[in-house]
Amino acid sequence: MLTIRYADINDAKTLGGILAQSWRVAYQDIVPGEILDRFNAKYRQKCFEAQLIAGEEDYAVVLSDGQEAGFICIGACRDDDMDEECGEIWGMYLLPEYWRQGIGTALMRWGMDELKKRGYTKAVLWVLEENTGARRFYEKCGFACDGTAKSIEIGKKLIECRYVKGME
Repeated sequence: MLTIRYADINDAKTLGGILAQSWRVAYQDIVPGEILDRFNAKYRQKCFEAQLIAGEEDYAVVLSDGQEAGFICIGACRDDDMDEECGEIWGMYLLPEYWRQGIGTALMRWGMDELKKRGYTKAVLWVLEENTGARRFYEKCGFACDGTAKSIEIGKKLIECRYVKGME
C-alpha cells in the first residue's frame, strides 16, 4: 500500500538518506565518483532542514507498506521564460530498491495533481541529459523535452534538459 504525505522538519534525515542513496546509483556513470562519495546523508539532512524551514518548495514522502521509499519536491516554476501558470517538479527520487514498481508513477501523478490544485496549467522539470532512464520515465509520464537546455557543474560540465507537460 502506498501513502503520500507532506514532509516536515522531522523528515530531513529520511530525505537526506533517500537522496544520497538514489544519487549514488542513478548518477554512478554520470557524476564523478569523488563527488558521489562526498554526497552523504548527513550533509544532505542539513540542507533539507534549511529548505524545509525556508518553505520555498514543498516536499512529500511516499511510503510503501509503511517504509519511506522516496520523495517529490514541487513548487512554482523557477524559469524566467515561463509564466506564473507553470509549476515545477523540483526533484523526485526513489530508493533504488523501489524502482520500476509503479511507485514513481504514483508519486508523479500525486505531484501533478497537487500542482493542478494550486492553479498551475502546466509543469516543468529538469533532468540530466545523460540520465536516459529518468528521461524515459518522464516521457512515459507524458512530459516532453522542449529543447531548452542549460549547463551545470557537478564535478564536470553536465547538460540539463527541460521537460514540459500540460495538466490533464
